[in-house]
Amino acid sequence: MVEGYFEKGEKYRETYEAHGRNLLAINNAIENYKKALKLDQNNILCHYRLGYAYHLMRRLMEASSEYEIVLKLDPPQTPSEEFFKLSLKYAPRIFANPKEYFKLKDLVAVIHPTKPIIAYNLFWEDDIDYPGDNDPSDHEVLWIEFNKSKGKVTGVYTYFHQAILFTEEAVKDADLHDQRGRINVQWGEHGSLPLGWEKLHPEAIFEKIGKRIKIKNMAQRYQELSKSIKNPHHPLAKDWPKKFVGSYKDFITFTKYIEIRRFLTKKKMVIISQWPNAVINQYFLNYNYFPKKQWPKE
Repeated sequence: MVEGYFEKGEKYRETYEAHGRNLLAINNAIENYKKALKLDQNNILCHYRLGYAYHLMRRLMEASSEYEIVLKLDPPQTPSEEFFKLSLKYAPRIFANPKEYFKLKDLVAVIHPTKPIIAYNLFWEDDIDYPGDNDPSDHEVLWIEFNKSKGKVTGVYTYFHQAILFTEEAVKDADLHDQRGRINVQWGEHGSLPLGWEKLHPEAIFEKIGKRIKIKNMAQRYQELSKSIKNPHHPLAKDWPKKFVGSYKDFITFTKYIEIRRFLTKKKMVIISQWPNAVINQYFLNYNYFPKKQWPKE
């Protein structure tokens, strides 16, 4: 019964994410997670998914309450010096467009407790298309998978507008640069691109409902953003660029280097946990952000 309610919740949640944030779907997801928890009140994954569903709806008090329960049932670990150095070793090289308007404001590295993978959560000042979404940041995430015994990167994954991107070129590039993969960041919207992204055809995959959705590629995004951002007349966007000015070649130029190791060494927002959104909410950020997928393979 617990698994049945949970799986129903998962399908409704994916329906919400895949089909334009349908409120009926996310409310049905919440109700099914709650039914599962009535039968198993210590089910960590159910509490996490319920918190995530609330978070997607910006019901922050309820999301925080569920995240708090998750971390009481499965407490995070403060990283030892060895694990902190691991987060520095594999911290990717970030390259933004030279015309990027927003600054990177925060970075949280979450090390998986049982798998050799680190989630680097990037928080930009805002998203060029959403000045009025009540999120004073733009949350993006990328993951570095590694072989601990060999000390080498084995996977570079990035979040690009619901799609998870991966290339072998990014892994090879990391090997050539002291195990620090290169990530290019799209102007304004901050979709993250691994080296070799040009060959990819991004798709968002929703396994529970058997749905694959094509995601706009960089050329299509250039066509839109070179005409206008989505909300150019919003009061909060009064000082923002109203469009991307330049050619497509300019749009896919990434020469502005951002050294993210300085964020890690200065603020030390590094933790060991299976539940990234929960620890970010409870331990690190005092402002809201839109939650993203926690791991590339889940």
